[in-house]
This record gives sequence, structure tokens and C-alpha cells, in this order.
Amino acid sequence: MIYMLIVLATLLQISPDNSSVIFYDDFSDGDISDWDQRLLPGTWSSSSGQVHGSTSYASAALVTPGNIQYEDCSISISGMAVHVIGVISRLNSEDTGIVAYVSPDHDVARIRRISNTGAPIYNSLYASFPSGVWYELTLICEGSSLQLQIEVPSTGESWTLNATDPSPQTGQFGLYTGGEPSAHWDWISVSSAAGPVESTMISWMYTDDTALGNGNMAFESGEEIALHLQLSNPESAPLENVFAVLQSLTPEIIVSDNYDDFGNIPVGGSSWGTGGYCINAPASTPEDQTYAMQLTVFADGGYSNTVEFSIPVGCGIECDVESGIEQWSWNAVEVEWLDNWHISSSRNHTEDGTQSFKCGDTGSGDYDNHLFSAVTSPLLNIPIGGDISFWIWIDAHIPLNNSGISAFDGGLLQYGRCGTWIDLEPSGGYPYQIIPSSTGPFTEGTGVFSGQSGWSQWVITIPDSLAGPGQIRFVFGSDDTGTREGLYVDDIHIQGSVGIENPEYGGSSTPLLSAYPNPFMENMTFVISGIPEGEVTIDIFDLAGRLIESPRLSTPGEVRTLVWNGQNIPAGIYIARVCIQGSEDAILHIVKLD
Repeated sequence: MIYMLIVLATLLQISPDNSSVIFYDDFSDGDISDWDQRLLPGTWSSSSGQVHGSTSYASAALVTPGNIQYEDCSISISGMAVHVIGVISRLNSEDTGIVAYVSPDHDVARIRRISNTGAPIYNSLYASFPSGVWYELTLICEGSSLQLQIEVPSTGESWTLNATDPSPQTGQFGLYTGGEPSAHWDWISVSSAAGPVESTMISWMYTDDTALGNGNMAFESGEEIALHLQLSNPESAPLENVFAVLQSLTPEIIVSDNYDDFGNIPVGGSSWGTGGYCINAPASTPEDQTYAMQLTVFADGGYSNTVEFSIPVGCGIECDVESGIEQWSWNAVEVEWLDNWHISSSRNHTEDGTQSFKCGDTGSGDYDNHLFSAVTSPLLNIPIGGDISFWIWIDAHIPLNNSGISAFDGGLLQYGRCGTWIDLEPSGGYPYQIIPSSTGPFTEGTGVFSGQSGWSQWVITIPDSLAGPGQIRFVFGSDDTGTREGLYVDDIHIQGSVGIENPEYGGSSTPLLSAYPNPFMENMTFVISGIPEGEVTIDIFDLAGRLIESPRLSTPGEVRTLVWNGQNIPAGIYIARVCIQGSEDAILHIVKLD
């Protein structure tokens, strides 16, 4: 059977990528005499194709030559260090700028401002960062958006840390270290235009189990789900006849139905896709991790936009703030407010544990005035019937002779998806409410945890309408009238229905077909799994149903790949189909660019 679709039959005219490398050095000439040493003193040298740096001070930088300055750019390095390996960007003549680094011996990554007059931390990420290995770090600066991408090629591990720069500026860039006995850099590359940071064009998403799922709305290994996306229009003109092609950027996730229509989207408006995307996580896919996806959006008039986002695999979360803090992060919720969240050893609830999250000063010190900050979970799947349980210890500012419900400062729990956050309330509401005279970030009457209370457990039911991918965060706010010790959070647990496997499903007889890159310009690699031995043909049709090509796979194995050269076909939308006797057809939309 040939599938015939009526969608956007005109060819696509796509703008070329405007990013370009503006600086690159692999240090092969051994000469860094034209580089500029900045911040505090360091010892810098170059030999054997590497730059070497050491310093006993907190911050030392080696800035690229030529006084090249940009506000929006992407800086990548390869380096190894004991204490701190990092990159610096937007550094002005007064040595104020942005620094992003990894500290393996402290198991922390940070994005912060660096300045001779103070260095506020914009965001932190705690994880088990390996020592004695080469890191590849990429700092993407795009307006107020900052993103640090961390990769360890030798172990295959990767992390991502996002932050907001409240005062973007033009500046220089270079290498960074601090308190470091012996750091090494192998190369540095700087591009003038940043790659895609997590995009707000996806305004909402949810997942829906298919026959291959267990019905709990959480995407787990061994399952197939439908992914539904709502797109918003951030442009200054309407988008007409919008469609989008989905691609997995990792081999662990397979997109078996990669096309959806979104109709017309007015300026500032949004639209749901008409059918959703079908994605699969084989049984071998590790859980409690997120996987990178890429959505390419097209509309009339040659419009295109690439959106990157992540999908979690697994169900629920457990965090005792001992070993389960990977990918948790904290930062001020809005610019000009302060953040006091950190890992504390002052109070703990976990049996035989030592740590908890705290919003307040180190030790038993009081929190600051003018706080509006959050500690945020990694992206996770919340199942149908899910609830979140957690333990808190709190000492927050309330009025004298309090009637028992009024508070100046306090904390609450929120659920978020695609940048939209919703307050979650305990059964019966929060025990306190923010009073009208508070100058803090919460509006009058907002329910919060406040007052003085020892360790107590709370359980909040999450509405089934929020089941699927999302995050939780504990938010604390304070006004300017007084402070106390703060809020501690420990032993966070999200659980819910485990679902019921479809008794009629005993294994799929449908082959899985994926392709990358998609869209493509010259070559595309097809990956087919779940197929029998023997020759397999991929038929490629245009939208009128005409057969364009039929590349064949003759290599053995249940998983096969084929590199197809499609550079001779015109730009446009095509359909790839694998048809095997006794099974359903596997269909995939592919997009050829000019």
C-alpha cells in the first residue's frame, strides 16, 4: 500500500546556518605569547599541543588574542583538571563576565558571574563528576540564556546546566581555572552564533500510552508511547500550514512516527499537533535518565526552526540528598532576587544520612532577606495516581503573637513543564498564608510552609492531568523585614500506579524504522530493528505516491543500518516505508533541504 498525503507540496527554501567559527586553536605551535592573562595571577605555558595552567588563587583566566568580543557565542574546550576546568565569556575591561566550570573534586558544576567586586552564583549542578579524565565543555551564550553542556568522551557521560544572565554584555572569552595545581587544555573553539538552547517554542507536552505501554502515562524502558506537543509562535508574523519532524539524537530512543501537523499559529498563539509522535524505548534503554530530541518546525514562506528538548525514561523519583542529587539544581527564580539553596549537613532526616537541601545560610545561619529561589528536580515522569512525599524542617519569619496562619516568609512546592510552573497544595491547603504587608515575592494569601516545625512528612497528590514528563521544585521566598534559620527538605519520593501491561501484547511484529539526520541535505542513515533475516527494501515515495528510490539492506542481523545518498532528489517531504510480509508497514517522514 502506498500512503498518499496532502500536505505542503511546495518545496522548502531553507536559510543556511549562520553560525561560523571565529576562533580556533589546538595549541600545536606551542605559542601563547599573544594570549592575555586576566583576573588573578596564574602560571600558563604551552607544550606538546596543550596549554598548561596552575594557580593558587581562586580565579585565573587566559583570554584569546585579538580582542575578539561577542555577546552571543558558543565556546567549546577540551580539558582536564584536578580542581577546576572551565571557560570564560563576556569578559569586559573591568574583568567582569561569565564563567562556567566543572570541579571534579567537589562534584559540582557552576555558572556564575565573575567580578572583582563579587561573584554571584547563577546555577549549580551536583553530580559524580569523574576525576583524571578529559572533559569537553560548551558554554552557549544567547541573550540572557546561558547553557553549559558537559561531556566526558571516555565514559559517555553528559550533563546540562542552564542559567540566566541578568546583564548580558559584549566581551572576550578564554580558558578558566582556580586553585588548580595542573590543568591542561587540548583545544578551544568559538562560534559567533549559539546553537539551539532549550526552546520555548514547545509550550506544553504530554505522553499517552499505546498498546505497548502499561497505562500509567510514564515512559519506561520496553514501552512505546505517543508524544503530544503544543507549539507556540514566538515570531512577529503568523505561521501558516505548520508541520514538524521529530528526531531522536541518541540511539536509545527510536522515533517510529516522526511527523505531525499543527495548522496555523497566530502571533503569540499556540496549537496542538493533530496526532502526536510515536516513540519507543527498547528494553535495554537505561531508566532514570533523559534523552535528547530534536524537532524541526516548518511553515509556509520557507520558515524553519530547530527546537531541542529532552524526554525522560523511568517512573517517579527517589532523592535522599545523599546519593540521589544528580541533576538537581538551584537558582533565583527571577532576576534581582537572591538564592540561598545548597546541600547542608546541619540537619538531616534520612536514617544514617548526613545531608539535606537547605534554603538559608551555611551551618545553622539565617537566610537572607529578598529571597525568591528554588531547588529543582531533573526532568522525570510522573505516573497516573502519582503522589509526592517529602520531609521538611522549617524556621521561617512569622508575625509576633501570630494567630497561626499568617507569615512573612515561607516555602511551597511547584510542578513544571516547558517552563510553566503550577503550585501544588497539600490536602487541606498549606498551614500558613502570606500576609498583605509582606514585601516578598509571593502575593497576598499565597499558601506556604512557615513558622517553626521539626521534621514532618507531607504527601501531596499530583493531579492525573499532569501525568507524564515534568519537574518539581521547592520554592522559598522572604521579604525585607527579618530572617530565621530557613527551610530544609529531605527524603523526596514520587510514586504512583505501576500500570498493567497489555495482556494481548507479546512482542511487536512491526519493524522499527528511524533515520538521522532528519531533515538532511545529502546523506541520511536509516536504522531498522525487529526484522527477520534476509534482504530488506526501503521504499521512498514523494507525496504524490510516486516511488523515488528503493535502497536495499542485505547485511544480516536484527538491527541494520543503511547510509542512503539522497543528494540528487529535490528538496521536499518524502515518505520512507519498510514492508515485511506478515507484519505492519513501518512508515517515516523524511525532509530533504536545499
